[in-house]
Amino acid sequence: MEGIETNIIPHEDAVARMRRLQSERRAKGGDVMKNVLSAYFTTPRDRLLEAELDNLVDAFLLSRGALDGDATRRVGRLREGRALTVVGGPGTGKSRTLDRHFLKREEFAGYGDPNGDCMLISVTAPSPCTLRLLGMSVLAALGYETSRELKENVVWDLVHHQLELRGVHFLHIDELQHVLQSRNQLEIAKVQDTLKGLMQHRRWPVWLILSGLPGIATMLSGDEQVWRRTRHVVFEDLTLERDAGLVRRLIAVYAVEKAGLEVGNLATDEFIARLLHASIFRFGIAIELIQDAARHALLLESPALTRDHFAAAFAARTGCVPDRNIFTAAQDWHLIDPREALQRKDPADLVVPEEKKETKKSKAPRDVRNK
Repeated sequence: MEGIETNIIPHEDAVARMRRLQSERRAKGGDVMKNVLSAYFTTPRDRLLEAELDNLVDAFLLSRGALDGDATRRVGRLREGRALTVVGGPGTGKSRTLDRHFLKREEFAGYGDPNGDCMLISVTAPSPCTLRLLGMSVLAALGYETSRELKENVVWDLVHHQLELRGVHFLHIDELQHVLQSRNQLEIAKVQDTLKGLMQHRRWPVWLILSGLPGIATMLSGDEQVWRRTRHVVFEDLTLERDAGLVRRLIAVYAVEKAGLEVGNLATDEFIARLLHASIFRFGIAIELIQDAARHALLLESPALTRDHFAAAFAARTGCVPDRNIFTAAQDWHLIDPREALQRKDPADLVVPEEKKETKKSKAPRDVRNK
């Protein structure tokens, strides 16, 4: 258009253009945030998960040892694969914790590298999830691509073949609760039977790591043969009584050590209680709120992390109005549900004044079905 000047550089890469247009202040804060976002905080549950992964690997090695020594000895429990579930509410940090453990274990060298020869692959159960779609996700993770509309039984025959062909003995399925979304008992039973079949496969048994919401443990316990082959790690919600010290250390690590900020009076029980409530007592969400608050402080070039930065982070995350902000509400903050902070008391509060006036004059009954 005439009269409009642009600073577009011919053939400039889109990401390079974004970096060029980023302000110096944002870029500087971004450099610090790389350290904040990439930091990993180790907790006792890491040791528990590590021990259970050790058990899973040991069970696999026992099975291989029996096979290598004498195939006729590979009977009973030695012949079967095993499963480990990692369950917890949304935002408890299951996926990131598992990913970190997979990356650091030498047994799984090459994890995440499509050209590697890792014995472990990881998939996320699709949503909605059927047995066929789950199998297609596993095939894609194995590097097997097809445009054909394969039938369910063909898909899983291919899965077995590709697992053996590529030397994959361990399969991680994340968000397995997606199987339960359809509430189709036949579909759920088929998934149960298929997982059991993977572990019981005579020539190439598979060791499973299944993560998701607590409901998956109930799903697996519905089949006694699967249940007896499975061990569990539970990511519990945080509590003020047990975990206040842990949360203080989180603030110290992410805000002080990684972001270089002072923290002032953020160590009080009252503030920790607000932070826990705002994060619905989930470990991963608590970390995200601390990281988001640190970013607000860095953007404002503040030397210290304050309650106001947490309030801004919570408002951006939830869309709450000021009197529904858990970090600044004067009273009854513990009665605010963070998941409903975006909701307003009355849908009419969101109507522009002119329309609101007309609504009051109207005698038509209000439709309250979606309240």
